Amino acid sequence: MRIYPETPADLTRSLFIEFYVTRDIDTVLGYFMDDCSWIGPCDHEYFIGKDAISKYFYAGKTEVPSCRLDFLNLDTVFETEDHAITMGKFDLRTNAEDGLILQVTQRCSITMQKQDGLWKIHHLHNSNIYEEMHEDPYFPKTVGKQTMDYMNQLLNEKSEVIDMISSNINGGLKGSNDDETFSYFYVNEGLCSMLGYTYDEFMEMSHGCAVGAVYPPDLPAALKSCEEWFAKGLNYEAEYRIQKKDGSLIWVLDTGKKSIGSDGKVKINSMITDITAMKEAEMQLKVEQERYRIALENITDVMFEYDIVNDSLVKYEHENYDRHKPVQKISIEAYFHDLETNGQIHLDDIGTLKAYLLGQLSDESIEIRKYLNDCWTWIRVSGKLIYSEDQKPNKFIGIWRDITEEKNAMDSLINLSQRDALTRLYNPKCTELMIEDHLQQDHGGVMMITDIDNFKRVNDSFGHLEGNDILLKVTEILKSSIQDIDIAGRIGGDEFLIFLPKSRMDAIESIAQRISAKARTIRIKDQFQLTLSLGIAYASKDDTYQTLFAKADEAMYYAKNHGRNRIHIADIK
Repeated sequence: MRIYPETPADLTRSLFIEFYVTRDIDTVLGYFMDDCSWIGPCDHEYFIGKDAISKYFYAGKTEVPSCRLDFLNLDTVFETEDHAITMGKFDLRTNAEDGLILQVTQRCSITMQKQDGLWKIHHLHNSNIYEEMHEDPYFPKTVGKQTMDYMNQLLNEKSEVIDMISSNINGGLKGSNDDETFSYFYVNEGLCSMLGYTYDEFMEMSHGCAVGAVYPPDLPAALKSCEEWFAKGLNYEAEYRIQKKDGSLIWVLDTGKKSIGSDGKVKINSMITDITAMKEAEMQLKVEQERYRIALENITDVMFEYDIVNDSLVKYEHENYDRHKPVQKISIEAYFHDLETNGQIHLDDIGTLKAYLLGQLSDESIEIRKYLNDCWTWIRVSGKLIYSEDQKPNKFIGIWRDITEEKNAMDSLINLSQRDALTRLYNPKCTELMIEDHLQQDHGGVMMITDIDNFKRVNDSFGHLEGNDILLKVTEILKSSIQDIDIAGRIGGDEFLIFLPKSRMDAIESIAQRISAKARTIRIKDQFQLTLSLGIAYASKDDTYQTLFAKADEAMYYAKNHGRNRIHIADIK
């Protein structure tokens, strides 16, 4: 009896093994939802509904030979309790006894949902990196029977693959004609659902065109953005608002590219992404494709070839890493000995780099630190291992790329997502995760919850600006009273939390006294003196974040209900 896959990644792996290796169509179809959809690697493989997919799979059951399959990478890029998105890339090789010589690399994107406790596929997009699957139904037999020289020629030709699967659930897809209103020829369910419309309602609201969907005040800027992008090339992007069915407005990022359709006319394939949260939380961080394009143009790429047998490396790089200067060839003998003595690669990363170049790591790429221009720079190294005729590692051909700005930007976004917008303390979710992780490792600790007494009176009497100022002053008091290893977060409107690890538990009461005393020195226009109610709870070995929080919260309310401006410590059981 087969065991049903437990995780999104397991389901993805099993799906393609059952389809391409064991050819068990019944098991494959058991992984799909009834209202599923599938876009396959062939031009005509576009099906909606499990019945349509089932008919096609069974019709081609004898046409697709059993293959060997190797996953190059498989990632779960999004997962909640009920929804998940996986992405992967794998090599397919036919067996010689089938009379076909073919190796292709395919990519997949899968959205799935939980049904009756089991992960089920809602949408699958499976594509070839190269263009082998235009002619034959079910499987590329024509290409498979061609000569190896012609296959190599096809494999070396560059082709463009447009992946229109949303990277998150807050997105949708659309296709437009290149006319005055960008009239729609395709709108997917995800876009309509994101806006709260049915398909018919959305088409009525938008008058069947992209121009009609844009919130009118934003239309001139959106059209100008498209015009400027199309003046430079085929790609475009625009940010604007769309009115949802409930009357609210959301910000979207509209990105796409022009291409020639089968009818010879220009089509525009686009992705719509909801960026409302980003707009609200990151006022000064605009998501602009142009910024990333400029950043990429300034990244220095270095091509290299490492000779494993002789430990020598040849690299091709711009002089002084200046793109405006010519590329120069540099040869290095005894490469790893040179690395250990010249200090250009961080000592902690030399072992990782060596293992990667020798083929001892399965990672598609690695990130290391390299000393460039008088500072440590993050470099992403990627490439391919070349084997000799006796199947021994012979050479490694690859590139390294400066990703410092990319990592800094990502670190900045991660930090923003963890912080409260006003106080810059940790937000409730991040606070909970950090403390829960600490408690699960049985490290113990102590929690203190702080509440501003009569804070509603401050807002009512002096206004929210004065109230915000009080919140910031309390924040400074908390930050000045703790150390870097402590955790401080804002967990509500006027509620704050401090967590001290076991090594600093003895300091909590003196910290609480100091915080309370400092707060009492703050007055508002000589009419209101700031006081705090503080509740303290020590963690037991069985405490989770929730149980410890409940004890500290109860202690805080005890202090508030017994006169305020005091500290109460929960009983230690």
